[in-house]
Amino acid sequence: MKKYILIVAGVVIASTTYAQKSKVVSAYNYNKAFTRSGKCKELASGIEAINIAIEDDQAKNWPKTWYYRGNLYYNIIASKDAACKAIDIDALEKCTDSYLKTLTLNFDDSELKKLDLKKEDGSDLLKFIAAMQNNPRLDDEMYTADIMGRKFPGLSGEYANQGIEKFGNKDYKGAQESFGKSMLLGQMGGKLDTMVLYNTALASEYAGDMDAAKQTYDALIGMNYNIEGAGPGLYQSMSKIYKQEDNNEKSAEYISKGRIAYPDDNNLIVAELEGFLQSGNHDEALENLNIAIENDPKNTVLYFARGTVYESLKQNDNAVIDYKKALELDSNYYDAAFNLGAYYFNKGADKINESNSLPLSASKKFDALKAEAKATFATAVPYVEKAHELKPGDAGTGQMLIKLYTHTGDYAKSKEVKAKFQ
Repeated sequence: MKKYILIVAGVVIASTTYAQKSKVVSAYNYNKAFTRSGKCKELASGIEAINIAIEDDQAKNWPKTWYYRGNLYYNIIASKDAACKAIDIDALEKCTDSYLKTLTLNFDDSELKKLDLKKEDGSDLLKFIAAMQNNPRLDDEMYTADIMGRKFPGLSGEYANQGIEKFGNKDYKGAQESFGKSMLLGQMGGKLDTMVLYNTALASEYAGDMDAAKQTYDALIGMNYNIEGAGPGLYQSMSKIYKQEDNNEKSAEYISKGRIAYPDDNNLIVAELEGFLQSGNHDEALENLNIAIENDPKNTVLYFARGTVYESLKQNDNAVIDYKKALELDSNYYDAAFNLGAYYFNKGADKINESNSLPLSASKKFDALKAEAKATFATAVPYVEKAHELKPGDAGTGQMLIKLYTHTGDYAKSKEVKAKFQ
């Protein structure tokens, strides 16, 4: 009886294995039928058959099981028929997983069969790449060649499109993952898509994964990436990240590197300028601004910035010229109007102070200085009036205007403005 039971058990096992093998064959045939007819029901039947097969202890270890499964899901992804796409909305993930399993199970070496190409630290992927470079024995070379040479490039593009969509929907973490998968499959297919790498860096930064962002931006910098003029922005992004980390030295270092790589880029010039201004390095700031204005002669901000630098260097005539140029380009530029008004106000105040320090015997000089002061205050009035018009609620501008009206003898206007701030 015992022997009989063992024989029966053996027959059951053999029958089950045969049944699962037939499911694998059925899945293959259904996929072939779909390529001929384009009927979604063939794909659906193939998916049903293969997903039964992968539950079997033996069939799930066959590379062809997973290869056929990958091909079925690949056809769902590639289909333009909405009904076919609706068979499984997760077809992209399942297709990718199936092909990755095929690649490892396709090795003749039992240790290589255990590799997990999705392992987070990437160690098994490196082992896979090393193994492939040594021309390993494979169960079916066509599986590996087809997956890596034809299927992975297509899947990489699908993940890239998915990443773009997620990024547009502000799902930055999801975009980072999708772009990362696109990069993985692209590289396994023998192609490094630098634009996808750039998108990965952006998504990582927006997702708050600064370590990944820095690593990826640095890689792009090393490749001299500059598609659609994005190169200078790489240095700015690195600088911004380090600034957020309170590493001002490293932040400035990347701007300096960027200036060397892209000496005429205005954004980098202005970014470096900010550093010079903060450190009080006015001579280098002036040099930067001269280059920036030459590159962008209609930029009002640059003229205003250079005006402030000239003031710091006591080159007041040049400062006035630049402030006026900024106002010529933009008559509603508050900062330029205010600084011009303040310059003339202070110049008039200096003459008042000088006159007050004279001895009583110097009455003629006293009167001359007072007259000069009044004329200088009058010159300041229209600029401060414009600033006050642009920012009527600003107390500092209002107080300056009150004093100017008083010094020029326009007491009615002085009273009117004073009433606004009482």
